[in-house]
Amino acid sequence: MSENTKDCDCTNPTDQQDPNCSCDHEHTHEQPGCGCDHDHEHEHEEPRKIYLTLTDGNKLECDVLDIFEVQKESYIALLPSGSETALLYGFIEDDEGPQLRNIEDDEEYKGASKVFMDRQEV
Repeated sequence: MSENTKDCDCTNPTDQQDPNCSCDHEHTHEQPGCGCDHDHEHEHEEPRKIYLTLTDGNKLECDVLDIFEVQKESYIALLPSGSETALLYGFIEDDEGPQLRNIEDDEEYKGASKVFMDRQEV
């Protein structure tokens, strides 16, 4: 292991520096997450958070459940604090940061919802 190559607890499974990772070294993970050989969540892992600004100006804290693609469109599934119901939005990440869009089309929503639910069963 080189001097600047360390194991860390970020979730980047490649040897490339993830721009969202706060570590300052190369990654050596074989597996995403902690690098162990089995699927599980550690109690110390904090879910990613996003804050939605509501029409009344209040902020709603949400856990990011998943970011996924359906037919080349990106979507994000959020779980508001204290809720058991996930919210689905269109998702774009650009230079200004993450941007959400309402899904207005029923067929688009059904497709994104199905993919999200299928991914949760894995």
